[in-house]
Amino acid sequence: MARNIPNYHNEKDSPFFGLRSKAQLANYLFISVAKLKKFSSGGEYYYSFTKQKKSGGVRKIDAPRDDLKAIQSRIADLLQRITPPDYLFAPVAGRSYVDNAARHIGARSVRLLDIEDFFPSCTANKVIWFFKTRMNCSSDVAVILKNIVTKDGALPQGSPCSPILAYLCYVDMWEEIEKIVDDEKCRLSVYADDLTISGKVVPEKIIWRIKQTLHRHGHRYNLSKERSRFNQPSEVTGVILTREKLLAPNRQNQKIYNLRRELAATRSQEKRDKLQAQLKGREAQIRQVTGNLETKNM
Repeated sequence: MARNIPNYHNEKDSPFFGLRSKAQLANYLFISVAKLKKFSSGGEYYYSFTKQKKSGGVRKIDAPRDDLKAIQSRIADLLQRITPPDYLFAPVAGRSYVDNAARHIGARSVRLLDIEDFFPSCTANKVIWFFKTRMNCSSDVAVILKNIVTKDGALPQGSPCSPILAYLCYVDMWEEIEKIVDDEKCRLSVYADDLTISGKVVPEKIIWRIKQTLHRHGHRYNLSKERSRFNQPSEVTGVILTREKLLAPNRQNQKIYNLRRELAATRSQEKRDKLQAQLKGREAQIRQVTGNLETKNM
């Protein structure tokens, strides 16, 4: 399947760079100046609910209503055209959780870190910082954009532009972390709030410095999700990573086995069609994992 990859450009070629006109901003977002003012002046444009976490507990979701969602989607589309660094895999069009794991094939040592409550920790002030300092927008344009993309002083879980803004608004933090890792000849990948660091050896001082950097920028790491592996398989973003290749986790193979058994025992054509669609999807996931090329050892 062909991947829909945008034509990338650097920050200075973004339509947001150097933006000082509200009318031009409205034009970029395909809305009127009146609507721009409406959505940047507060109001109840979200519906909230909770969602069960796989690890237990609940996560609050603030989903924008359709009219605001369309504007946020446009902002996300424009921001995702800024060239991403090689280490960033989500949210990046054309890069997947499998690509994220494949970056570390050949490594002897693998360390995994998770940022706790990432979006709620991404503050409105950092959104203003990004648009004003990195994108050189005027103060009023930066504040308007901040009002459109944040809720209650943070990036909302459920907004289509929160994933890319969570990276861009902390790009200074990510650049610090990348340098820490590169200086020790190790390799970094970032998949949303998951960090993977690998190499022949990953010194403990790297992990300590990364944690310090996260804390300094207002983030916390999730101790219960921290993992360390040396010369043994690791699970990275749902994929089993070995030194030679990627493997699908046993639970994926078990699900395929169970689907095949259920399909063989089912007589209802309607149910068979649903099961066959599920089976094809699971098999495609397996092929995506096992289809990655092996690379040289690090």
